[in-house]
Parts: sequence; structure tokens; C-alpha cells
Amino acid sequence: MNQLFSLPAAALLAIVASFGLITFVLAVAYLHWFSRRSAATGPVAPFFTAVTTLWALSFSFAAADIWAANSEAARSASAERSAITRLAGIAHENALDIPRILDALAAYKKSVAEEEWGHFANGQPSPAADAALQDIRLAIVGAARGGSLDGLLSKIVQDFDELQDARNARLAIGRGAGSDYKWYLVLALTLLSQIAIASVHADRPRAGRGALAIYTLAASVSLWIIALHANPYVGVSKLEYARIHVEF
Repeated sequence: MNQLFSLPAAALLAIVASFGLITFVLAVAYLHWFSRRSAATGPVAPFFTAVTTLWALSFSFAAADIWAANSEAARSASAERSAITRLAGIAHENALDIPRILDALAAYKKSVAEEEWGHFANGQPSPAADAALQDIRLAIVGAARGGSLDGLLSKIVQDFDELQDARNARLAIGRGAGSDYKWYLVLALTLLSQIAIASVHADRPRAGRGALAIYTLAASVSLWIIALHANPYVGVSKLEYARIHVEF
């Protein structure tokens, strides 16, 4: 699904519209078949609300997860940038002058930009980023053993921990965004909702076609808007690496 979400907005709209058109045609075909055979014994009108309510609930849960993931992605990017800034500032030559930390931070940024954020869309960790974090860890330990940190040790360790936590949160969001099952549920219930609408209009096929057209349009537009934001690291609305880029 991530490959689908990475498409341009127009291409994504075309795919969603195609899905809506296909399911609309299937539902209309079912409507006419059902109206010729079981119109008198079909379900009563309020029945379709049971299925459409399930669709609305599943869509709401998927949308809530997506908005929460986008918000958390923005927060983790801000936290990661802040941690990098603090570590770079305290390791600067005008502060504690620990060039090993600065070199490791530069390597970390490079691996994140090219591999984690770029190639993997934050879906998996980069070994180079892991190695850079280990270099930072060893530099902090070495400085502590040399006695140059004194009272700043706890602050540097805290900043380093926050950097790792922010990275872990970013990668967790990237991996979680790849779950396709919630989308399968929403798409399946979209078709089942159209079938339910067709069933209760078996005695009025013309009105049924109108109801199906309205529902299909509303569902397709809703799915398209949500799909644009499905993964905070891919697609037209993705967060850029610039959110954590720091010059030092």
C-alpha cells in the first residue's frame, strides 16, 4: 500500500475513483438482479444503516490512526532535531570541544537522510545510523572517564536518550503505517455498504441508483483525502527530512 500512497495526488484520485466506479457498477448490477427476483422480500429500509455504520466506524478508526500518526511524526521530528541541536551545541569547540560527537552526529544525519528517511521511508533502521549512535555513546563514555563532563554528564546523557527515543518513535511510525489490514476492512465494507443500499431499494431501482451514486461519491472522496495522508513519510503530504536537518 505504501507504493500506492506514494503516487501523485491525481494518480491516487484516479485509482480511488476507479475503485468507486467498479463497486458502483457491481452494486447497480446487484440492484437490478435483486429487484427482478426478490423485491417483495428484500430487507426493510433501515437495514442498510447497520452496514454503513460499520463502514463509518472502521473509516473513523483508520482516519484517527492516520491523524495521530501524522501528529506523532511531526512531534518526533521536532524532538529529534532538538536533541541533535543540543548535542551539537554542547560538543562544539566553544563548549566542551568533543569533535568525535560532532563527527558521529554528521554521520548519523547522513545515514538518516539517505537511508532511513530516504530509501526506507523510515520503515526500517539503518545500520550506519546505529553505528553513529554507538560512536556518540562511546564518545560520551570516554569524555566521562576523562572527567571533562563533570556536572554536564546527566544533561548530555538525557539529550542522547531523547535522540534515541525520537528516532525509535519515527521508525515505529514508519513501520506501523505499512499495515494494510485496516484498509482492506474499509474497502470491503465500502462494497458491502453499497450492496446493502441496493438491497433496500430493490422495489425502486431508479432511486437506488441515485442513492448508490451519492454514497459512492462521498466514500471515494473521503478515501482519497485520507489516502493522501496515510503515511507521514511518503506521498504528497509527507514530512520532509528538513524537519530534523541541523547545521553545525
